[in-house]
Amino acid sequence: MSNWPSLALARLKAGERLVLCSVALAKGSTPRTTGTVMLFSQTEQWLTIGGGHLEWVAAEQARVLLGQPGGPTWSMSRLPLGPSLGQCCGGVVTLLYETLDTADLDWLEALDGTLRAGQAVSRRSRLRPDGSKLVDIQCPSLVDESRLDYDGSQGVWLEDLPPAPLTILLFGAGHVGEALVQILGTLPCRVLWIDERPELFPAQVPDNVSLEVTDIPDALIEQAPANSYFLVMTHNHGLDLALCQKILRRPDTAYVGLIGSMTKRRQFERRLQQRGMPESRIQDLVCPIGMPGINGKAPSIIAVAVAAELLAHAYAMGRLSR
Repeated sequence: MSNWPSLALARLKAGERLVLCSVALAKGSTPRTTGTVMLFSQTEQWLTIGGGHLEWVAAEQARVLLGQPGGPTWSMSRLPLGPSLGQCCGGVVTLLYETLDTADLDWLEALDGTLRAGQAVSRRSRLRPDGSKLVDIQCPSLVDESRLDYDGSQGVWLEDLPPAPLTILLFGAGHVGEALVQILGTLPCRVLWIDERPELFPAQVPDNVSLEVTDIPDALIEQAPANSYFLVMTHNHGLDLALCQKILRRPDTAYVGLIGSMTKRRQFERRLQQRGMPESRIQDLVCPIGMPGINGKAPSIIAVAVAAELLAHAYAMGRLSR
């Protein structure tokens, strides 16, 4: 996922050293593609390069590097995914390990800032024979996809970092909103979570989630990029209606979802008609929200159903690739 720089920055600023493990080459049948990454500290790990014994080997190598302060800043390993690793994929992956510490903050902040602005960026890392590396950030990105040029002792790693394919504006910091944010925090999206009550936001949110405290959300709706996803689930039906009206006035939304029942939908349809909303846009309003067949009123169940519906919509519209 392209939000790994945010995660790395948070851990480095908390005083940890890390190893970034990247799938630098993938040949044949492999669990993850080139450019997939995983982060390791001495005691924790984040993201995934495919699970199983492959990740156990990666973790072992990462922690060897973490135990060598002042040692090499990178290393490489080639791993056939066969019986020796307890894997049955049959392909081969080459893993690149890079240590990260406070010396890497500048280029990580450049990556993170560019991605948060919704722009593609690439990283060119020159891997030197002495174990050191030089990092150059290219913005806008000059790389179509991540790739490695390596001769066995030195090389160049070109990492493609596209922005999150989905921008989601979530209005409402209630129980469902809080449960949903935790799920969205694991998905390839950027979330703007909006409410007028700052005390309802949790102390910590996922790295791809930004908080906005405001009782005047109109500007946020106007400034959202084209093809954004909007979810309206505030504590106030009047506010819900005003938000839906404002959002539906935009002709370039990807998805407009409103939490509620069919009764609430019919009420909103009548009121939007009275306010002159075109019927075609009214029909674009998704209410009730959530994947059909996932039933239940618990916030966690509703959140799973809504996340599943967003993913299904994004795949159907080609916003996410399989």
